[in-house]
Amino acid sequence: MSYRITTHSALQANLSAANTAVRLCRANIGRLPLSSQERDATIDRIRKQIGELETLILELEGPGGKQAAPFIRTRVRKAPPPRRASTLSDNRT
Repeated sequence: MSYRITTHSALQANLSAANTAVRLCRANIGRLPLSSQERDATIDRIRKQIGELETLILELEGPGGKQAAPFIRTRVRKAPPPRRASTLSDNRT
């Protein structure tokens, strides 16, 4: 799998790899000894991934065949530290 999708064939290759991963997970899912917490966490994760796939479909079916804006990773800037009150807060003159 590649994180850089620049061609139709690269997109198809990543979708194929994702399909293979899903099939491997399905192969023995009934035999895994999962606790109820593990089962619930797995179900939540699968639902989130289904949501991502549905979003991908919506982007491909976009209105008027418009191309979606490219994904650009930007650096998250840290907020500046809060300003501190004067160190001489006892009102000395």
